[in-house]
Amino acid sequence: MNERLKYEGRLSIKEKEAESLKLQMEGLIKAIRDELDPYEKIDDLDIPRAFELMSDLAGKSLEYQELAGEIRRLKKDLGK
Repeated sequence: MNERLKYEGRLSIKEKEAESLKLQMEGLIKAIRDELDPYEKIDDLDIPRAFELMSDLAGKSLEYQELAGEIRRLKKDLGK
């Protein structure tokens, strides 16, 4: 297998991983918004759950940023 095909395959995999992470992050954002409903009383909000979701989102965001960097490098190396 030539190098270009190998890198094209790696790029495709990384792009799919990034898309999956993006979808997960969008779901977490929606869940956080649901937990922090501005029309609910403060006493009825599940702040610890919102914090847990936000923590998960922060982790996914770091993963996504790393992946985005890998994708940019692969695209640069492939001349895209």
